[in-house]
Amino acid sequence: MATIGLYTATENELGAIGEAADRLARDPGESIRLEVRSKDDLGDETDVAAFLDRLEAVDVAVLWLHGGPESMPGYDRTVERLIHAGVPLITMSTGDGPDVRDSTVVEGDRERVAAYLERGGVVNVENCCRYLASEYGDYDGGYDDPVELPTEGVYHPDHPGIGYEGLCKLHDPGKPTIGIWFYESHWTHANTRFVDALVRRLESLGANALPVFCVPVAGGGGKSADRKDAEWVARNWFADGDDLDPVVDAVISSFVFSLSMNERGREASDPDADGGSRVEELFLRELGVPVLQAMTTKRSREEYANADAGVLGFELALSVALPEFDGPVITHPISGNEPVDVEAKIGTAPKRHLPIEDRIDHLSRLAINWARLRHLPNREKRVAIVLHNYPPSDDGIGTAFGLDTPESVVNLLEALDRRGYALGEIPDDGAAVIDRLTAQLTLDGRWVDPENVREASVDVVAPEQYADWFDALDDRLRANVREEWGDRPDRPIAIPGCEYGNALVTVQPPRGFGMDPSKVYHDSDLHPPHEYVAFYRWLREEYRADAVVHLGTHGSLEWLPGKTVGLDGASAPDGLVDDLPNVYPYVINNPGEGTQAKRRSYAAIVDHLTPPMRDAGTYDELAELEELARGYREAGADRESRLEGPIRERVTELDLAVELGFGHGRAEHEADGDPVEEIPIDDLVESIHEYLTDVKTTGIRMGLHTLGEPPAGERLVEYLVALTRLENPGAPSLHRSVADALGLDYDRLRESPGAYDEDLKAYHSEAIDLVGEVAVELVASLAQNGFDTDLETEFDADLETEFDADLDLNPLEHDNLRTALEYVCEEAAPRVRGATAEVPRVADALEGGYVPPGGSGAPTRGGVDLLPTGRNFYTLDPRKVPARSAWEVGREVTEGVLERHHEEHGEYPEEIGVVAWGTPTVRTRGETIAQVLAAMGVRPVWTDAGRIEGVEPIPISELRRPRVDVTTRVSGLFRDAFPAAASVIHEAIETVVGLEEPHEHNYVKKHVEEDAASFEREGLDRAEAREAATRRVFTTTPGGYGAGTNKVLDEGEWDDRSDLAGAFLQWGGYALDEHGEVEPAHDAFERRLGRVDATVKLEDTDEQDEFDSSDWYAFHGGLVAAVGEVSGSDPASYVGDSSDPGDVQVYTNEEKVRKSMRTRVLNPDWLDSMEEHGYKGAGDLSTTVEVTLGWDATAGVVGDTLWEEVADAYAFDEDRREWMREVNPWALESITATLLEAIDRDLWDADRETRDRLRDINLSVEGDLEARATDAESPRH
Repeated sequence: MATIGLYTATENELGAIGEAADRLARDPGESIRLEVRSKDDLGDETDVAAFLDRLEAVDVAVLWLHGGPESMPGYDRTVERLIHAGVPLITMSTGDGPDVRDSTVVEGDRERVAAYLERGGVVNVENCCRYLASEYGDYDGGYDDPVELPTEGVYHPDHPGIGYEGLCKLHDPGKPTIGIWFYESHWTHANTRFVDALVRRLESLGANALPVFCVPVAGGGGKSADRKDAEWVARNWFADGDDLDPVVDAVISSFVFSLSMNERGREASDPDADGGSRVEELFLRELGVPVLQAMTTKRSREEYANADAGVLGFELALSVALPEFDGPVITHPISGNEPVDVEAKIGTAPKRHLPIEDRIDHLSRLAINWARLRHLPNREKRVAIVLHNYPPSDDGIGTAFGLDTPESVVNLLEALDRRGYALGEIPDDGAAVIDRLTAQLTLDGRWVDPENVREASVDVVAPEQYADWFDALDDRLRANVREEWGDRPDRPIAIPGCEYGNALVTVQPPRGFGMDPSKVYHDSDLHPPHEYVAFYRWLREEYRADAVVHLGTHGSLEWLPGKTVGLDGASAPDGLVDDLPNVYPYVINNPGEGTQAKRRSYAAIVDHLTPPMRDAGTYDELAELEELARGYREAGADRESRLEGPIRERVTELDLAVELGFGHGRAEHEADGDPVEEIPIDDLVESIHEYLTDVKTTGIRMGLHTLGEPPAGERLVEYLVALTRLENPGAPSLHRSVADALGLDYDRLRESPGAYDEDLKAYHSEAIDLVGEVAVELVASLAQNGFDTDLETEFDADLETEFDADLDLNPLEHDNLRTALEYVCEEAAPRVRGATAEVPRVADALEGGYVPPGGSGAPTRGGVDLLPTGRNFYTLDPRKVPARSAWEVGREVTEGVLERHHEEHGEYPEEIGVVAWGTPTVRTRGETIAQVLAAMGVRPVWTDAGRIEGVEPIPISELRRPRVDVTTRVSGLFRDAFPAAASVIHEAIETVVGLEEPHEHNYVKKHVEEDAASFEREGLDRAEAREAATRRVFTTTPGGYGAGTNKVLDEGEWDDRSDLAGAFLQWGGYALDEHGEVEPAHDAFERRLGRVDATVKLEDTDEQDEFDSSDWYAFHGGLVAAVGEVSGSDPASYVGDSSDPGDVQVYTNEEKVRKSMRTRVLNPDWLDSMEEHGYKGAGDLSTTVEVTLGWDATAGVVGDTLWEEVADAYAFDEDRREWMREVNPWALESITATLLEAIDRDLWDADRETRDRLRDINLSVEGDLEARATDAESPRH
C-alpha cells in the first residue's frame, strides 16, 4: 500500500480530497491511503507533533500552502523533519503569497503535482494521488493526466453530466423556472449538498430548477480573466437572445460580494467609495427578474440555530451588505458548514455546506411566489396594501414619514387598474380611502360598538380557524407568542380594511404594548399578540394575497423579535410574512431602517423622494424682530433710546434667551429673572442677526411627498435650490458660486452673520439673504425656460437690492456659477423628475419585475447623485465605518462639543454619553463612531481599500486635552448592522486604557481602573472585574428595538420622569461586546450613566429633525432623563449638527429643540403646506404635538411661551381648527388632549382660561366623533 501525506492551508479543498480518498479506498486491495490535515487541524503543538509523526512514515508528502510558510503551523520544522527522514517532499503555494521551493523531488514531478492540484476537483485530486503512489509508492495502477475542469456549467444532482440544452428540455414550460447561481468551487470540491436540497425542494413544489455554477465576476488578471461569469450565464443560459429575454422567472444567488463592484469592491479610486461604479449598468436590469440572496454561513447549523444573529461579522458585510448593491431580496442562510465523515478515514473531517432544511423550504417557496407573479395574469392577482398606524389611533392611519399615504394609495390603485387588475371602482382621492377605512373597524376601538365588530370588519377569523393557523407556526415562534400572551383566544379576531376588487387596503395591527401597558417597563423584544399573528396568516391563507405592499416608512413587522439578520423560523417576521412577496415603498433618506425592512421582512424596497425642501425664512414676530434689529443701525444716534427697549421686550416676549446664548439651560430661566436685560444692546443685536440667519437658512420640508409625483412649480424651484446648496459630485455649491459671482466672501459671511460690513453698508446676514434670493431667481429662470441646458438665457443683470453697492450679475461670465446652473439643468432637475418612476416600479415588482439598485442617503446633503428614486436602495460596506471623510467631520463635532463644554463649565467632561443610530451612520458613513473615537483620543487606521484595520492613539501633545470617556447607547438597528464598528470602539477602549498616562490626562483609564478595583472589592476576580469595568457600548436585548421611553409616554403609564428614566435603563441595559454578542448588564449601564457629565447626539441633515418621530426624544431625551435620575443632576446636553459637513455647528440640546420649533413646528408656511394633504397632514400635526410633550417630559426643553405658541397655532387658530374638524377630527381631539396633558402634568403652566378653551374644544370634537360613529353604525342595524 502507498501512503501519501497531504497538508492543505484551506478547508475548501478538503471536500474534493475526501471524495477522492473514498474513491481510492474502493480500489481492490485499498492500494492507496491518505494522511490529511488542514490548518484548522493543527491548533496547537500537540497536533503539529502528532502530524509530523505520521508524515515521517508516508511515501511522499505534499504541503499545499496558501500565501506562504506562515499558512502552515510548524512549517519549518516539518520540512526539516521530512528531509531528515528522507521522505520525498513537494511544496506548492497558491494565493497571493510567494512560491515556496522547499521541494526535494525533481522539478518536473513538482510541476505535475501543482498542475493536478491547481486544476482541482475530485478527478484531478484522485489522479494526483495515483500518480504520486505510482512514482513514490508501490502502486502499479494507471492514472490520467491533469484535466482542465469547466469554470461554468449546468449541474443537477439527479442528472449527472447533463448539459444546458438537455436540462432545459426536461423543464415544463407551464411552470415557473428558478435559476440558481452557485460558486464554481462548490462544484469543483463536491460541496453541493445544499444545492442538491434546494433543487429538489424547488422541483417538489412544482417549479423548474436551472442550477449553474460559475465565478461571479471574471477578469482581474490571472487564469480567471477568461472565465465565463455570472453575466455570461445570465445572457446565455438565464435568457434567450441578446436582448436578455429571460427564460428564468427568478434567480437564487449564493454569491458573496457584489456583481456590480470592481474586484470585490477593492478598486474604488475614492477611499470612501464602495465600488458601486457599475451599479447603473448592472446586467440584472436587463434580465429583469427578481434575485433572491441566500447565504452559506461558515457556522454549523446548530451554531446558527442558537445564535442571536443569523449572520455576524465578516458574513454580514460579504453575504448581505455588499450583495445589496445588486438589488436582491435579502433572505437568510440555507446551509451550515460542518465536518462530515470520510469513509477512507484520512485523519480529518472535511467541512461541507449542509442544508438547513426549513430554510431551504422557505427560500424555495418565496422564490416560487416571486416567480409566480410573472405567470399569473394581473386580473387574477390579489394584492394587500398594508398601511401603518402607530401609535394605534384614528388620527394617524397611514403612518409614514414624509409621505401622503392616502393619496399614494390612490395613485397605486390607478396604476394597477391601468395594468389590468380587477379593482372595480377606484376611490377619487385619499379622503375617500380614509372615509371608508374610518367607517369600518379601526385600531382605535373607542368608536365601534363591540356587537358590530363583525359587520365593521373586512373579515373575522373564527377561533377554530386561527387555532389551525397558529398550530402550523414554527414550534419556537408559537411557544414565544404563547409565553407572552397566553394560549390562543377563544373568540373571533377581526380584520380591518376595505376592498377595491382584488386589492385590499388594510391596517397593520398594533404591536402589542398598548394591550398590556405594564409590558412597556420590560424589555423591548415583545412578541406579537395573537391578533397580529392572525392578521398576517389571514392575508396568506384566507385572503390569499399574491403579494403585499407595506406602504411608507415604517411599520412594525421588521422590528419584531427574532434573529437580527438572516432570520430563522422562530423569528417573528419570518413566521408572519412567510413566503409572501413584499414590496415596500420607503423614503430614500432613511436607509438604515429601510435596510432593516429589506433584511428582516424580505422586502423589495422601492424608494421614494423626500418632501420638497426650502429655507425656513422668518415669520410673524421673528420677522418683526429682524426688522427691529436691522433698523437699530439705521436709527442713528438716538437708536438706543428709540429701539433698545422694543428689541429687549420682543426678545423676552419670544423667550429667545436660550437660543441667543444668554439663557440658563433647560427652560427654567423664567424663575431666575430676565437675562436679556443684562446683555449690552450691541451684543444683543449681533446675536439676533446670527440667530435669525441660522433659523432662516435652515432647510425645512414643505408638505408631504405623494408616491410618483415629483414637486412642480415653486416647490420644484425651492427643492432644486436646496439640493444644490452644498457641493455635489460634479458641481460646486450653487450658493457659494452665487456669492463668488457677486464678489462676496461666502465663508466670511457665514462665520459672522451678525457683523456689519461698512463697504456693503449692510449686515452679513443681509448679504446671505441676497445670495439665497439670487439662487432662487436663477433657478426660477431656468425652470421658466424648461431647464434649457445651453444656458443661453437672458438673466436679469441688474439686481434690485437694499445694498448701497451696485451688484451686477451675469451668470454666464462666471465658470463656477455656470457649472452649477448646468448641473441643475442636466442632473438635478431630471433626477428629481425621475420620481415619476416610483409607482410604476411598485407595479413592476408586483409583476415579478426586478427593482434596480440605487444609492441612499440625504439628497440635500450633497447627494443629488442618489436620485432618481424608485429603486431598491443599498447602503455601505460596514467594514469601512468610519470612512475617512466621516472621521474628519465627527472629530470636528467632538472637539466643538468638548470646547463648548470647557468654555461654559470651566472644565472638560470626564465622561460623555453618546446616542448612536444606524441610519445617520449609513448616511454619514460613520460620523457618530468618529465622534466616539475622537473623544477618547484615537484615530482609525484604514487599509488602502478604506476598511478599518485598527486604531492608534493621538498623542496628548497633539490632542491638547484629556482623553474623555464615552458611554455609547447604540440603537437596535446599529447593533444589527454595525457590529464591526462596535468592535472598533472596544479596541479603542483597550488601546487607551493600556497607555502609560496619568489619570488627569486619561479619563478612560482612570474610570476603568477605579471601577475594576471596585468590582474586585465586590467579589469579582481580576479578569471579571476588568471586563465589567470596560463595558462602554450598550443596546437593547437581541431582537428588541427602541429606547422604551416613548412607549411609556404613548400608554400614559407614568407618574413622573423617574418612570421614563426607568424604562430607558431597562430597555438599554445590555452590553454589546467586541464580537457583536449581547448580554444583560443593567447595573453596568446604570453605573456608567451615573458618571456622565454631558450627552451628545449627531444630526446630519435638515431633512429630518427632532419633531419627526418619538425616537428623537426617546433616545436623547431618555438619556438626559436617565442620567439626571441616576446621578441626581441633569447633564449638559449637546447636539452636533453636520447637515453642512463644511460648517459643523454645536448646539445645546435645548437650543436645537427650540430651533426646530421655530424653523418648522411653528412656521406658518409649513403648517399651511401640511393643509394641502388633508387627513395625513393633520395627522402629522398631531404627532408633532405629541413629540413636543415627549421632549418636555424627558428633557424639560419646552418653555411656557413655546407651549402657548403651539396651542395658538394648532388648536386656537380658527381656520386651522375648522380644517382639522373637516379632514381629520381625530387629530384635533388628540392635539387638544395632548395640550391638556401637558398642563395636567405641570409641564406647561397655562392659565385657567387656556385650559378651559382647550377642554371645550376637546369635548366638542369628542361629541362630533361620537355622533359620527353613531351615524356609521346606523346602516349596520
